[in-house]
Amino acid sequence: MGNQYKVGQNPGQQIFIQPNIGLNSDVRCSVVSLLNQALADETVLAVKTRSAHWNVHGKGFFEFHTLFANQYLLLINLCDEIAERARILGGCVVGSLGEFLELTRLEDQPGLIPDVLHLLADHETSIRFLREDARKCSEEYEDEGTFRMLINAMRLHEKMAWILRSYIDKEPEHVEIHSFLNRSG
Repeated sequence: MGNQYKVGQNPGQQIFIQPNIGLNSDVRCSVVSLLNQALADETVLAVKTRSAHWNVHGKGFFEFHTLFANQYLLLINLCDEIAERARILGGCVVGSLGEFLELTRLEDQPGLIPDVLHLLADHETSIRFLREDARKCSEEYEDEGTFRMLINAMRLHEKMAWILRSYIDKEPEHVEIHSFLNRSG
């Protein structure tokens, strides 16, 4: 697994010690590529969420401003976790805006200030990608550590999507809740 980044090091003095963790080099390389793509997705969604945070206005300003700030911070922490996993596997992490835009599976929408509906769509898209990435890590690469991290990321997106969806979904009828409770009790 070649390292193309040599930040702060003298290339003539570098010794790369690859992890001996039960995953061969080809598997680790494939998983690192998958993680860099997931990192790009998370970074793009974090930037979109931050844009929504910065540009929110009108009715519900404070609530949405706070909601988007909280979600942005969760996404930034998730980016860190994904990047750290790639490094744990002995890989290099992408870090330029160009690389993120090249690798992302989310749609870049320059000039559009994301609203709840756009962010919800991106979270749901991320969930589908993370589900497939986790499946690959478990079934194809037998990397349970990355599998678990991706499942946790997927669950985080599911919760964020649920919260966003709650702002646009019509509340269920009170009668429906009672009839459901009566049937299951």
